[in-house]
Amino acid sequence: MYRVIIDITITQVTQIKDKPKRNRTLWFDFVHEFTCTDSWRDFTNQGTVTVPKNLYVRDENNNLVPLFGTNVNIGGFTDTPLLMRGDRVVIDYGYRYIHKGREIFEGTWNPNDDSHLFEGFISEVTSKKPIQFKCEDNFWKLKQLPCPIHTFKATDTLEDILKFLLKGTPYTVNTLTKTTFGEFRVGNETVAEVLGRIRKTYHFESYFRGDELRCGVMVYREAEAKRHIFAFQKNIISESLEYKRKEDITLSIIASNKVEEETGKFTKTGEAKTKCVRLEVLVTLRNGSDEPTYFIKKKDEDYPPNTGGERMTLPYPFAKSLDELKQLAVAELRKYYYSGFKGKFTTFGIPFVKMGDNAEIQDDILPERNGVYKVKSVEYSGGVNGLRQVVQLDYKITI
Repeated sequence: MYRVIIDITITQVTQIKDKPKRNRTLWFDFVHEFTCTDSWRDFTNQGTVTVPKNLYVRDENNNLVPLFGTNVNIGGFTDTPLLMRGDRVVIDYGYRYIHKGREIFEGTWNPNDDSHLFEGFISEVTSKKPIQFKCEDNFWKLKQLPCPIHTFKATDTLEDILKFLLKGTPYTVNTLTKTTFGEFRVGNETVAEVLGRIRKTYHFESYFRGDELRCGVMVYREAEAKRHIFAFQKNIISESLEYKRKEDITLSIIASNKVEEETGKFTKTGEAKTKCVRLEVLVTLRNGSDEPTYFIKKKDEDYPPNTGGERMTLPYPFAKSLDELKQLAVAELRKYYYSGFKGKFTTFGIPFVKMGDNAEIQDDILPERNGVYKVKSVEYSGGVNGLRQVVQLDYKITI
């Protein structure tokens, strides 16, 4: 029999002027429900924790403290609240069971492992009952961190920029793409807003793994990926997976970039004159063919209508020519141009899956549908109804 284990630790961090110091560490081994996420798409991994009104927690002295009662202020504006915005939160979960006479634990709570299901800060404490507080990961701190007004040189790399912006914080930087942006200005914005601007302009994603901020075009690190097996009629509880054959798929990208081209003319000082030229091309893979088709529209002309397929519009700021633009777009399309599953499925709390892991899906009835897929995101939940993971697939891989 599997016994659900939930371990939530809250460390009081936020202080109130002219009030007693808040320095408690609180442990919860039961909650009504919790949810949290692991994804690179939303910048911030988020979570919620809902606790019943008659819940007790153990403080740092192992004393039971009523979480709801006349002597404890949860998150109000008088006395010293037990929970406040900015307090640190760590969530872990797993199962405990007996195997061959030995007690086994599987999950994220492991004294020999520094990884956790969720690490972050309380972003909001609601006043409703049952009591609920919301959490965000380290990106919550970057939303509060203002940027100094500064102009980076054209030779400054992405790593130089991020290290400058995070100076004085406990966070490290891992630039998954090594590049420069040319002259780059920041100021009158938060660090999170700068990263949002980098995403919009350069198609670079940012996310935290622990205290490490990662940023780049590539988001997955294969060296860290673990492989998990999921099978229909076994540990796949429910699913909204759709199997498509390559022959039935049409995918296209409108790829674009702006480059400076010489006009053949010169200034009075002898410098070559340039003009800004927009490169743009529609790249399509369809009907099982591995040969892409290209469409370059003329002035005042529209692209062919998108019928029966999926079309994306993506900037490629580092493409210097139309050929490079085509190559980058084709490489992106090929990731999603395959015979296999798309969608998501729900499984139990184990095996523990993280964004970037590889999910091997097995079908004993139709083994030709077996395949390995990159995990795009995971939604975790737990509480009185047990533990669940909703695993979102990104694309099919071959290992």
